[in-house]
Amino acid sequence: MESRKIRWGWVVATGGIALLMLVLVIGMLSREAPLVAPPAPSATPSPADPPVALVEGQIIGRNFWAEAVLLDWTMSRLAGVPAPSPEETLERLINEVLVLRAAPSQQAPGRDEVEAQIAALEAAWGATDEQVSAALSEVGLGRDSLERAVARLLMVQRAQAALESGGTPVSEWLAQERARARVVIYREQMQVSFRFPTPAATFTPAATPTPEVARAPDFTLEQAGGGTLTLSEYLARGPVVLVFFQRCG
Repeated sequence: MESRKIRWGWVVATGGIALLMLVLVIGMLSREAPLVAPPAPSATPSPADPPVALVEGQIIGRNFWAEAVLLDWTMSRLAGVPAPSPEETLERLINEVLVLRAAPSQQAPGRDEVEAQIAALEAAWGATDEQVSAALSEVGLGRDSLERAVARLLMVQRAQAALESGGTPVSEWLAQERARARVVIYREQMQVSFRFPTPAATFTPAATPTPEVARAPDFTLEQAGGGTLTLSEYLARGPVVLVFFQRCG
């Protein structure tokens, strides 16, 4: 099975995130703002939530995967990029499980950190919080789904940084881990009909006003060979390019 470098297409444009913090600062944040518990694959199967994948004995349930598919689609739509397929979303979730298993002792992000990352996403998309909530509602999700997903993303990024601190790029480590890990995919449980909004409902960011083009004032100048030149007369014939030379002597 081809390994892929962990990616989240609708997060790429948000810029860098601080991955290392002083222990004192982390402690202060954890007291001032409650921690956001990122969602995790289930440890035991459920008839109402059958597994779509088994990663080293850890279950990725169908509900968890389906929510990730809807989130990927919605965020990609807001970002104006092609959405990953449900199969690609599952591959990402499998990779995340492997990364988090390898570096499990990462501090859970605080609400302030999660909200700051969501605000950065909205700024990159050119969308308001109300527009994002409306886009989530169209696929049956609430803003809490986005908060949990962003919290999990921050945890994965911290785990990646911890792995890379050992000197091995995550892409190389992940390729080796995918070749070694016991991963079972239950494709019969992936037969889900996702109802996405029609193309007519595609999100369109607020239009940016086109700045008014500055126009040069009309003028008349003497020509070197005699006579005069008036800008408005030449503009009547078509576009005019003005070139200025410094006079020497």
